[in-house]
Amino acid sequence: MVSDLITVSIQQFQEDCLQLCEQHYPTVHNRGMRENHLGKALCRRMMSTFQQADITALFTQIDDENALPQPIYNIKNNEFTVWVIAHHLLSANIARRDALVHTIKSVSEHFDANTKNYLLLVADHWFDRSKASKEIPSWWLGQLPENIEDYYHDGIKLLETSNTLPVAMNGCVELTNGLMQIHHPLKRHANNKTVHKYILLTAIYTVNL
Repeated sequence: MVSDLITVSIQQFQEDCLQLCEQHYPTVHNRGMRENHLGKALCRRMMSTFQQADITALFTQIDDENALPQPIYNIKNNEFTVWVIAHHLLSANIARRDALVHTIKSVSEHFDANTKNYLLLVADHWFDRSKASKEIPSWWLGQLPENIEDYYHDGIKLLETSNTLPVAMNGCVELTNGLMQIHHPLKRHANNKTVHKYILLTAIYTVNL
């Protein structure tokens, strides 16, 4: 049930992102949303979804002594713990990708053995002309998206990469079968068509300790 509510929250969060982007234009349109905007907005949406389902939970931001580059959030009650890692891919380079994997590894060391754990990743990215940028969908999903032609029509020629996030997740924290998704919350005002140059990325993992 909790995983279903998380999925519903992500679907509703896309609408939140559209509003956030409109409120913070042109900053978001130039660089994307900062981690704290992404993480807190998604957590607020989840808290609202849980409340509507009569589930009481506590939301906190985790202070990490290692000063990790990504903020870490925690939503929990007596039965479950949702760990949320927000990651802004301002740059798509290998160092930035590895930073996320490092944070995931750090968070995994704090999974709560007394509750059911869920790991939720959220990131965003504006495509640029670099090779690394064009690899992001393949890196996140573990393969190229099925609607590759939609990107091509928006001037984005996606590239494959062998160093994928699902493989890294399996290697660093032994988590598999995550629900990896790419969303496009922005629409063009003129014709309401999807803006493929901006992507919102989410992943849900159920942790079995």
